[in-house]
Amino acid sequence: MLKRLESQYDSILVRGEAEWQNDPVREKTGPRGRKMKSKAGNLGHRLQEYKTAILNFLFDPRVPFDNNQAERDVRMVKVKQKISGYFRTWDGAVYFARIRSVISTLIK
Repeated sequence: MLKRLESQYDSILVRGEAEWQNDPVREKTGPRGRKMKSKAGNLGHRLQEYKTAILNFLFDPRVPFDNNQAERDVRMVKVKQKISGYFRTWDGAVYFARIRSVISTLIK
């Protein structure tokens, strides 16, 4: 079953490569560096390059499907920074992080 999913992933990328090769790409302005690719080409390249990391959740049940929980845990710190601008003291930041950690653990 897993090999079939992996082969489907590969076949989708092969079909996609034919499509993103046709995307218009603006000309590079300078002589250095790689040739530019379209947004679809950049995405396709990353999907090929990081295939093992993307499909890792299929082979290792300890790996979560997404990282939403980590993003949720960080979100409150960013909201606090937006509202206050900063933490007044280092101890205040540590206390805030500790309280958020306890709340997040209780929710889980």
